[in-house]
Amino acid sequence: MKNIVKSFLKNNGGNFAIIFGLVLAPVAMSIGMAADYAAYKRMDGRMQLATEAAMLAASKELVRLREIDYAADGDYDMTNAQLVTEIDKIFKPFFEANFSAGGYELKPDQYTLEYIEAENNTKVLVTMKYDTAVMSAFGKNQMYSSREMIINLKVQPNNYVIDIVMCIDATGSMQNTLTAVKNSAMKFNENLREELGVGLDSTKIKIRVRPMFYRDWEDGRTYNTAMVAYDAAYEDYLEEYAEWEEGREESISGTNWATLRTNLQNSWNSSVWYFQNGTKWTKSTKSTHAKTHKRIKYNNKWEYFTSIALLNDWVDEKMATDIVFVPPNPANAPTPPTKPINHALNDYGDFIDLDPNFSSGNTKADQNTILTTFLGSTNASGGADLPEAAGACLNEAIRSNWYDIQSNEAKEYFKVKSGDKIVSELDQVPLESYTKISNIPVVVFWSDAAINSLQKSRDYISPTTPVSYTNFQNLWGSVIPNSDPQSSRGVAKSPSTRPIIDTRYRMMIHFGPHNISGFSTLYSWDKVYYGGSLSTGNNQAVKVIAKKILEAVPDLLRVGS
Repeated sequence: MKNIVKSFLKNNGGNFAIIFGLVLAPVAMSIGMAADYAAYKRMDGRMQLATEAAMLAASKELVRLREIDYAADGDYDMTNAQLVTEIDKIFKPFFEANFSAGGYELKPDQYTLEYIEAENNTKVLVTMKYDTAVMSAFGKNQMYSSREMIINLKVQPNNYVIDIVMCIDATGSMQNTLTAVKNSAMKFNENLREELGVGLDSTKIKIRVRPMFYRDWEDGRTYNTAMVAYDAAYEDYLEEYAEWEEGREESISGTNWATLRTNLQNSWNSSVWYFQNGTKWTKSTKSTHAKTHKRIKYNNKWEYFTSIALLNDWVDEKMATDIVFVPPNPANAPTPPTKPINHALNDYGDFIDLDPNFSSGNTKADQNTILTTFLGSTNASGGADLPEAAGACLNEAIRSNWYDIQSNEAKEYFKVKSGDKIVSELDQVPLESYTKISNIPVVVFWSDAAINSLQKSRDYISPTTPVSYTNFQNLWGSVIPNSDPQSSRGVAKSPSTRPIIDTRYRMMIHFGPHNISGFSTLYSWDKVYYGGSLSTGNNQAVKVIAKKILEAVPDLLRVGS
């Protein structure tokens, strides 16, 4: 009996069931809490995304409303309360739609939305509750998540100037591109605005275009020396034209009065002295004779004068009755010399303002016609070798006369109030009243050939062209070569002399073969993009340009609708 008791006491075979029973409750609780917490975090993440999406939509609407408000009378009249009311109309449906899009069923009492107003700002506070499943059995019925964001109610709608330089390869294989670019030119402004989501008449946007064609350096090799000869010939032409324009004096009798005057003066000088004795003229041969006159012969008759001055007066009287004025004859107008054509780089020279200021006297239609006419002025030709002038075109493009946001022209177009400080969008917001104007410099290439020989571009076409891609890349970054003259067009050593390219927004887009010498190097530069094939460039260039601009600048670029 004693052995049986001892054996029973030592036996632990049934303990597992007891231990399992004791451990089961906390394990189940932990698993349930983990599942609840994971579901809560998924809801929290979705809520955060939905809040940010709704905030972006509300901010867009705020800018749009303030632009409409400003356009009405040139001032911002909406109160904070009015703006918050309008924001609520956008925020709530956007928040609910984006939250539900994550696969959640949003109940009416599941979240609260609060706008807390402060001066010039409103704080948007979203609080959402999550009803627990397992944790409620342990006394935790709900978990809460909140997201707080601030909207600046005084945010200024941005103003943008989009400067687009078109570098177009005009060698023989590029006629389809030239035709396509020309055909889209008349509605370029309208189409680009549409792709950007900006109204055609919105004055928050100004679009300018500078077109350039380029070919091989051989076509323009002697251009610089030819221009020296042309300039000299043109100066001679101007002098000749001025003389022709004055008309001429002509003698009825055919007398050359200048020659006659000289001959008569010589005769008077060589004559001896005479004096008048009664009605006769007598030589002054004696010391007692008076010496009053000298004589000349005119039309076989002697005439006597006391001085050259009186002789000249007498000639003037004779000439006045013989000379008539002959006006210039258009048929005889001098012909100006023919200016050499630099086929290597046909450069318009400056931007064509497609949204001209009212005070300029230009119209959008006129400016569109100028662009279309220039783009239609060149046919594709040449192309015996690579178009090295691509380097010159890029150099001239970077050195363009980019828009000066501080100019009086900018203040007029964008209706900058007197006393406002003009800042770019990425500048620090000043304490004083301000207006935002940002320049977006864009260089677009259409080419099916490589860039070759930067040295030849410099020697024969554009004398400030960098001869290495490293220096070119520095120029793209607004690092000015020490060799550049102070007056160099476009990029200048001092921003006060001419606006430099804005490196924050500048971009370059290339249409054509992707892996091609020269352009493949440019792709390693900052903000240089491949836009697609020439076919894409011919048919969808505006779409690609607009897409790249929208990617490069804040979404508030959509300032008009």
